[in-house]
Amino acid sequence: MPLAALAERVEAELESNVALEQVEPSESQASEDAASGVDAVNQATAAGPAPAGADRFERAQEWHDRMGDDESGETWREAARRDGEFDPRAAALASLPTRGESLEEILLSQWALCDAAQPIMQAGRALLEFVGEDGFLVRPLEEIAATLAAASPDAPTLSLLTEALSRLQSHLEPTGVAARDLTESLLLQLTELEATLTAHPAETRFQDARILVNQYMPDLAQRKIAVIRAKTQWSSERLDLAREVLRHLDPCPGRALKIESSPVVRPDVIIDYDSEADVYTARLASGVLPNLRVSEEYLKLAQAKRSDPATKLLLNDGIRRARWFIDAIEQRGATLLRVVNVVIARQREWLDTGGFALEPLPMTEVAREMKMNVSTISRAVAGKWVETPRGSFELRKLFASGTETDSGSDISWLAVKAKVGEIIAAEDKTDPLSDQAIVEALKATGIPLARRTVVKYREQLGIPVARIRKISTTD
Repeated sequence: MPLAALAERVEAELESNVALEQVEPSESQASEDAASGVDAVNQATAAGPAPAGADRFERAQEWHDRMGDDESGETWREAARRDGEFDPRAAALASLPTRGESLEEILLSQWALCDAAQPIMQAGRALLEFVGEDGFLVRPLEEIAATLAAASPDAPTLSLLTEALSRLQSHLEPTGVAARDLTESLLLQLTELEATLTAHPAETRFQDARILVNQYMPDLAQRKIAVIRAKTQWSSERLDLAREVLRHLDPCPGRALKIESSPVVRPDVIIDYDSEADVYTARLASGVLPNLRVSEEYLKLAQAKRSDPATKLLLNDGIRRARWFIDAIEQRGATLLRVVNVVIARQREWLDTGGFALEPLPMTEVAREMKMNVSTISRAVAGKWVETPRGSFELRKLFASGTETDSGSDISWLAVKAKVGEIIAAEDKTDPLSDQAIVEALKATGIPLARRTVVKYREQLGIPVARIRKISTTD
């Protein structure tokens, strides 16, 4: 399990099995070992004096006695949380990201500041429910009016919605939001841009830009510059001036407002570098999971002669489950550390230099080295993050597959993809490289790669084809 999921599982086990308990921060490791003989979770070294224990056992016993009779009362674990004990579920929830505001929420906040009559304000709020991620209405105004009318007899009329839409477009930021389509959004942005820039009276660039938006959007999208020039009979300079105006516009104004909630990454393993010894070491991350042990009081109660056989059976079952659970968590940590230590040994050069030094590391090789099943390695790696001196990464990304260079050395596919991006970044933008030219450039560095693979990596990097990357001053 990833760390957050494991924290939830620990909480569930603490709720269901009172023979399992968490070690208080004030309790010493020596006392803990003497009481249960079980090592702490995450191989952490607990610190502190001996436990009081009796009050916690009394709460557990009281909860156990009334279990099933009072479902409305607080559970033993709830009482523990109330008394300030470590709460792994709260720790896991605290690590979750705060949800970012939706686009509708942001626009509603802006609209609330508009000084308009109540019917207009109501119609505007209704329209904002139909604004998509790009900032445009997702349905025609007539359909929106019909939908609202079917839902409520008091819905705003089409004329009222039209008036409200005009107010929305003039009030909301950035300009272009709440447009009915891309063309309307760009025209709204052009109007504002022209008002903010000082233009010579003889200039036609804004008028020309409007013509391009209204009549030649498909040709612009396909960069058919020669076709546009033939249709408009404009000079190359005039067309360039109009296109330069369009470069100031945003085709997706709504995305500028969208606040994405970034997930908080909690690494399972931390890789540290000791500069004096020149070695990398791995340790389990601590702070989310509590230290666990078998309850000393329940151990004593299970061994007491006064306990009847049925009670002993119940207690021994809980103790067995608690020991198994603690052992399972310890095995999880030990396996994870073994895997990461193999990664450290194989990816030492990448840890030192980063960049393209990540070597191919199939999980099958790690499984053979650790004498374990590859499915076990896959489960140990899945969903885990590792913190390194080069940043935090999904552990799975360090198990890169790859290819062989002409010199016989191995190189990971991640490094090959990065090399493709590097070659494109260094190209002449007035004469960008074709996919075949990128193949030849890779071959010159000793990396043989098929053209279709270059295309795949270029698309994964979000890089368009050469004709779209081209920047020309003489179109």
